[in-house]
Order: sequence, then structure tokens, then C-alpha cells
Amino acid sequence: VDRIHGAFRDHVAEARGEALVAASVGKEGGAERHATNAKEVIDRVATGDVFLGTQAIRLGLVDRLITSDEYIAERIRQGARVLKLMVHTRPVGLSGLFSGPSRRNSPSVGYGGGFSGDGL
Repeated sequence: VDRIHGAFRDHVAEARGEALVAASVGKEGGAERHATNAKEVIDRVATGDVFLGTQAIRLGLVDRLITSDEYIAERIRQGARVLKLMVHTRPVGLSGLFSGPSRRNSPSVGYGGGFSGDGL
């Protein structure tokens, strides 16, 4: 677990480094404090805490807040191929107990050629 956490911290520091350092200007102990590198910022924020979206923006962990539907629609407009996971459940009752695995009963991924706005 510690190795996974370390790998995640390294990835965030590499991917968000400049944004983390830029957002790190703040007041600590009454004096202005500015982190000099992403690792220093990661050491302060990677505590296992959960952040609200507005907190994550302030800390430089994310750039903006949008819904998953907004993000998918945006990616489709940019020409991305978007896949949609469709989960099918086995019927309840005796028939569900005796029916073997079928295409209806297993998760599948289908190509979402357009955006219907019906959520994921």
C-alpha cells in the first residue's frame, strides 16, 4: 500500500507540478509561504484527507469542476471516441438461478456514437 501511495504521489507531482506550486502561495504562521517544488506541496496535501472540489481547485489538484456528462459531451465535440459501460443484471427468481451466463447477464462495453445526455 505504501508503494502504491508513493507512486500515486509521484504521478500527481509530475502531472500537476506547476499548478501545485503556483497554488501553494498562502499564509502560514502569519508570514507568506511559497513551496519551491511539487514534492513539498504533495507532502503537505497527501495526508489521506478528502477534499471538496473548491478545496481541490484552491490547492491546484484540479483545474475546474464539471459533471461527468459535461466532460463526456466536451470530449465528443473534440472528436474523441467515447465508450459507454452498460451493466445488465440477471433476472431475479428461479429462472435467474438456472439460466447460464449470457450476453444479457454480463457487463459489456458499447460504442456511444453520440451523446444522449442520459447519464452514465
